[in-house]
Amino acid sequence: MALLKYICEDCKHVYEELTTPDKKPACPKCASDNTKRYYQGKCYFGGRGKGDSCSGGNCACCKGCSG
Repeated sequence: MALLKYICEDCKHVYEELTTPDKKPACPKCASDNTKRYYQGKCYFGGRGKGDSCSGGNCACCKGCSG
């Protein structure tokens, strides 16, 4: 179990949930199942080995951050 951060795609509510990474908990504000993991900050791994970091704070291309 881990404390993971999620965002609701419907109401944009950001919340934390104690769950496993393979679960996708419903939004506590609107009960929508249209949620996804929410990442903030800088990603320090998954670059191409040339000192680069994630582009523009978007970790979609980083295999370590996607989930």
